[in-house]
Amino acid sequence: MSSALDKLPAPQTIRPLKVIGLGASRTGTIGLFQSLKVLGYRPFHITELLPHGTEQMHAMGDAMIASGTSQPWTREKFDKLFGDYDCLVECPCYFGTAGLKMFVADPNIKFILTTRSPQSFSKSLSSTLGRYYGKLGEYPLSAARYMDGFVWELERMFGLMWNRWSDGLHPNHPEARAALEKNLVIYENTVKALVPPERLLILDLEKGFGFKEICEYLECPVPDEEYPRSNALAEFNAAAEYILAPAVRKTRLIVSTTAIGISAVVLALLLRRHK
Repeated sequence: MSSALDKLPAPQTIRPLKVIGLGASRTGTIGLFQSLKVLGYRPFHITELLPHGTEQMHAMGDAMIASGTSQPWTREKFDKLFGDYDCLVECPCYFGTAGLKMFVADPNIKFILTTRSPQSFSKSLSSTLGRYYGKLGEYPLSAARYMDGFVWELERMFGLMWNRWSDGLHPNHPEARAALEKNLVIYENTVKALVPPERLLILDLEKGFGFKEICEYLECPVPDEEYPRSNALAEFNAAAEYILAPAVRKTRLIVSTTAIGISAVVLALLLRRHK
């Protein structure tokens, strides 16, 4: 059986990877992604999956799953999935130690680790990814996944992302935030141990950073514009509601139509019985 990756078209050319953002979700990765665009790079962020249908999303989920097995993805597989890009942001934190070692083996890649305190990380991740992963398991979205392939894949992706930090605990579990904090520390310590310090720029979201630090590290001119900043929490929640709204409407319409149909059948049977 062919995999989701097999079904994707091969990139016309494979761009050499130049920069990898190793920061976990909710550590300023969107701002880094947008800033790399301003600097002329072609970066990939998980949000890039949304316009490309479900095959690319499924393939990336396969890469996440493989990272925890004895057969993690090879560089060739990653090149097929990400060959159109010269930077990866956020997604590498889901490819395990094997994925990190594979990228570090390429001497031409520079690494940026965005970070924040474990406590603020767990609060932010719980309020965004955790919140919507939980909602995907509740009606109407729990029904929508059976009627909409995109919702099915989104739940799979959110589940893989959430469980990577939560030790598999449900977002409402009382120990979930402690697990998020513990796993962030373990991950960042692994990054610092495996990436040579001269190839790693660490940017603390709570201390603040901008184009100055990034451009100095990447040896490129500082642009004459503000560093991209936004209300990431509000934007994530607004985007999630916008993406999921059509599936919710579709599910409710199908359920209500089905209910009307069943009611009509029951009524017809009752009328026939009383004739």
